[in-house]
Amino acid sequence: MNRGLYTSATSLLINQRRLDTISNNLANINTTGFKKDVLISEAFPEVLLSKINDIIDMDNHERFKGVNVEKDGNTYKLNINSGYFRIKTPLGISHTREIRFTIDEDGYLKTYYKDGRGTLKTNGENYVLGKNGAIRVDSKDIEIDNNGNIISNGKIVDNLIEFPQLDVIGTISSGVRTSRIFTNFNQGNIIETGNNLDFALKGDGFFKVYDGEKILYTRDGSFSLNDKGELVTKEGYFVLGKYGSIVLEGNNFTINENGDIIKDGEVVDKLDIVDIKNREFLRKKGYNLYTMADNIEPEEISFSGQVLRGYLEGSNVESIKEMVNMISVLRNYEASQKILKIQDELLGRVVNDVARI
Repeated sequence: MNRGLYTSATSLLINQRRLDTISNNLANINTTGFKKDVLISEAFPEVLLSKINDIIDMDNHERFKGVNVEKDGNTYKLNINSGYFRIKTPLGISHTREIRFTIDEDGYLKTYYKDGRGTLKTNGENYVLGKNGAIRVDSKDIEIDNNGNIISNGKIVDNLIEFPQLDVIGTISSGVRTSRIFTNFNQGNIIETGNNLDFALKGDGFFKVYDGEKILYTRDGSFSLNDKGELVTKEGYFVLGKYGSIVLEGNNFTINENGDIIKDGEVVDKLDIVDIKNREFLRKKGYNLYTMADNIEPEEISFSGQVLRGYLEGSNVESIKEMVNMISVLRNYEASQKILKIQDELLGRVVNDVARI
């Protein structure tokens, strides 16, 4: 009974967070360089559910038919009809009959997610457990046999499957929780402004700016000149070039698609534009500025796109999609409210009926 309350309550909380995220996206639909956020949720651990002081019903236990393995590049998808895979999560061990995983840089089998570029990421993800704990292999080329054995370099490393006692009749969870807020860095619409100090990036990358304390990253190329002729953002932060802040005098300059600043036929500086390989660690500061998470160094790589002068990049929020998502979330929220009310009424009836007995 109480689990029903927990499940309904967590559903209310997760839908409230989704609604907040969608509302923020819609509020910034006209913000230059804004990238929409997506809330990623995951279930609380699936724990084993057992009968207590009851006759064991063998009809609930299907004969094991082997492991079904699907491999797609560096990822594996496994499912079984009997027994359980185990996953180590921050909240405890979860049991499941279907699992997706890859092999991380240290050789551990871990669950994964894909970033906006489709790159596999395992940071912050969960370990796949075997008989001996977290499974680690020496090679990324592994085999999984019909019995769930992990074979690496011709040797059995561990076994994936746990067969619980016969009194176990299934699993139960306490609902869902927020896993992370994922920023979608897909390209926004390019808008022509005609302003010589407006710049848009076509392709993956960020302008580097300096706020007086640390380097920040942005896609908002709405720049201006301060009283010293330095190129600055709307917040007054310095736009960085090869030699620090960029000093310009008037509009008598050109910038080519590589970001080179040309004056009197000579390249005098270059916009410091980079892409970030580990962009999953970028954290929003304000609406369209980004900083790295604490204790994480940016993995900067070369910018391979184009710089467009006289243009700005709009947000990548699609209003119709976000409105549809909002309606769906509101319906889920209302359904969770009704279920929570029903659970509360049932609990009240149980308490009153027991008291009468």
